[in-house]
Amino acid sequence: MASPSFWSSSGTNESEGSANDSDASHTPPMPQLAVVDFFFPGFSMFAGMISKYLHIDLNLYLPLLLLAGVFTVVWNYASSYLWEQLEGHFMSVVDIRTDDEIYNILMAWVANQRFSQGARRFVVNTNLNSRSWRLWYYDYDDEDDESMSEAKKKKKALSYTPSFGSHYFWYRGRLLLFRRSSKESNSFMMVSEREEISISCFGRNPWVLKELLMEARQMYLQKDEHKTLIYRGTLKPGSTEPTWQRCMARASRPFSTVILNEKTKQELIDDVTDYLRPATQRWYANRGIPYRRGYLLHGPPGTGKSSLSLALAGFFKLRIYIVSLSSITANEETLASLFAELPRRCVVLLEDIDTAGLTHTRDGNQAQPQNQSTDDDMVPGQITTGNGNTNNNTNGRLSLSGLLNILDGVASQEGRVLIMTTNHRDQLDSALIRPGRVDMIVEFGLADEGMTSAIFRAIFAHLDGDDDTAETAADIVLDADERQKLELEKAKKQAAHDARVDIQAKEFAAKVPTHEFSPAELQGYLMKHKRDAQAAIDNIEAFLEQTRKDRKEKQLKEAEEKRKAEAKRKENEAKKAEEAKKKEEEEAKKQRGTDEKTSSDKNNEAVKDEVKETKAPEKLELKAQGESRNEKLDSGYVTPASGDP
Repeated sequence: MASPSFWSSSGTNESEGSANDSDASHTPPMPQLAVVDFFFPGFSMFAGMISKYLHIDLNLYLPLLLLAGVFTVVWNYASSYLWEQLEGHFMSVVDIRTDDEIYNILMAWVANQRFSQGARRFVVNTNLNSRSWRLWYYDYDDEDDESMSEAKKKKKALSYTPSFGSHYFWYRGRLLLFRRSSKESNSFMMVSEREEISISCFGRNPWVLKELLMEARQMYLQKDEHKTLIYRGTLKPGSTEPTWQRCMARASRPFSTVILNEKTKQELIDDVTDYLRPATQRWYANRGIPYRRGYLLHGPPGTGKSSLSLALAGFFKLRIYIVSLSSITANEETLASLFAELPRRCVVLLEDIDTAGLTHTRDGNQAQPQNQSTDDDMVPGQITTGNGNTNNNTNGRLSLSGLLNILDGVASQEGRVLIMTTNHRDQLDSALIRPGRVDMIVEFGLADEGMTSAIFRAIFAHLDGDDDTAETAADIVLDADERQKLELEKAKKQAAHDARVDIQAKEFAAKVPTHEFSPAELQGYLMKHKRDAQAAIDNIEAFLEQTRKDRKEKQLKEAEEKRKAEAKRKENEAKKAEEAKKKEEEEAKKQRGTDEKTSSDKNNEAVKDEVKETKAPEKLELKAQGESRNEKLDSGYVTPASGDP
C-alpha cells in the first residue's frame, strides 16, 4: 500500500514541478526587465537564459548595470563639455592648414620626434609633403643628399607620423597635444586632403607653440639652405585660376663657375647687392621711383645666360619664379595674377623672350594690305601673330602692351629682380628694353681665349670633395703628426696639379679659335674627357673639324628647307592667283550674261511701247465712232411712266 502512495506522491510532485516550470516560462517579465527590454530589445530573453542555465538572477544586478550606463553617458557628456571649456579658456591651440607650406614644415619636424617614431598607431610615408594640389611635389633632390648613406640612397626612406587621433608629448618641459583628424565633408577628396592638424598646450600663453613652429621652420630651411628653390606658374586643377607651384630645388651654383668676363660679372654682383639693400628701398621711396630692377641677358645659344640666372639667385639666396610666355594659357589676366602673388625679394625669369611673338617694334608698324590674310601660320610656341599690331589683342593672347603694363605698370609688383634672356636682341621691341624696364644689359659672346682657359680649368682643377670617401675615412685614423704630414703632401700634389692644369689650359686655348665656338660646346667636349686632360688636348682638332662639318651640313639642310618652303609658298601664291583669276573670269562672265539679259529686256519693253503707240490712235478713232452712233439713236423724248398723265 505504501508503494502506490509513494509513486502517487512522486507523480504529484513531478506534475507540480512541471506545472511550476511551465508557469515560470509563461511568467511575464519583471517591470525592470520590461523597461530595459524597451531600450535594448531581447534583453529579457537573454536574462531568462542566464537565469536558467547559470542560475544568476540579473534582477539583482540590474540597478548596478543601469547606474553604470547612466554614469557612462553622463561621463561622456561631462568630459566633452569640460574639455571644451578647458580648451577654450585654459589652453592655447594652433591649427595647421593642409594647403599651406606650413604643413610640410611641421610634418617634417614631427617625423623626427621621439613620440612620433615610438607611436603604436602611425602613418608611414615616403613623402611627407601635403597632397594639396599646390603643395604636392616629389623632391628628388632628397635622394642626392650628401648626408645620406649609399644604402639609403638606393632605397626610398620611410617616414613615420602619428595616426589619426590625439597624441601627447613633451616639449621643453611642457605637455603638448598633437591632434590629427579627418573632416567628414568634401567626401570626393582623398583622406590625406581632408585631414586637420592642430597642436595644443596647457596655459593661455602660446609662446611654446610659436617656439615649436620656429624650430620646425628653421629645421626645414636648413634642408634647402644650399639649394635654389624654383617655382613655375601654373593653373589650379579644374579651374583657370593661376598660381605659383614649387617644381624643384636645385643645388646653388657657385658664381665662380659662370664663364663670363670678370669685370662684367663683378659689376652685375655689385648692382644687385646695392639694389637689395634696405637703404636702397628707402632711397627709391623718398624719390618716388618704382623699386624695380631689370636685366637683359643676350647672346648666342649655349653661352651661359640661364646658368648666370641660377647662379645669381643662389648667390643672393633668392627664389626663382619662371614665367613661360610661350604657354597657351599665357594672357594678360593670368600673368597679372601671377605677378601680384610674387614675394618682394625674388628673381623673375623670362627665358627666350624673343620666341614669344613680341619681337616687332611698334614704331615700324605699317598698314596691313587689305588682301593680306590675318590668319598666317605661327611658329610653334608663338603666342601672338607677330604682325606688329601690339595694341589690338583680339585673340585673347598676350600683347606687348599687356606685358609692358605687367612689368612696370601702375599695379605691377615691386622689389623683384627681373631677368630676361634672348638670343636675338635686335628682334626685341625697343619699348621692352628701354631704360627703366631694363637697367643693365649683359652680353654673352662666343668663347675667347680667356673663357676657353677658364672652362678647361673648371673641368680639370682639383676641388674639395673630389677625393674618394674611403681615402677620407682612412685619413681620420692617423694621428696628428702623420695627418699633418699627409696634408702637406696633399697640398704639394694639389699645387703641382694646379700648375700643370694651368699650362694645359693655355695649350688647349691656343688650339681653339676665338669667337667661333660657344662655351656649351667646349664644355660638352671636355666632359667626354674629364678624366684625361691630355686626351682632350690631343683630340681637339678632330672635334673642331667635325663641329664645323656638322654646322655646314646643318646650314645646308636649313637652306634646303628654306628653299623648299619658299618654293611651296610661291606655289601656293600661284595657286591662289590662278584661283583668283578664275574667280574674276567667272564673275565677268556672269556680269556679261546679266548685261545681255538686261539689254534684251529693254528691247522687248521698247517693242511693246511701239505697239502700244500704234494701237492708241485706232482705239481713239473707234471710241469717237461709237459716241457718234449713240447720239443718232437718241430721239430726245422721254418715255412717260405708267403712273404719269
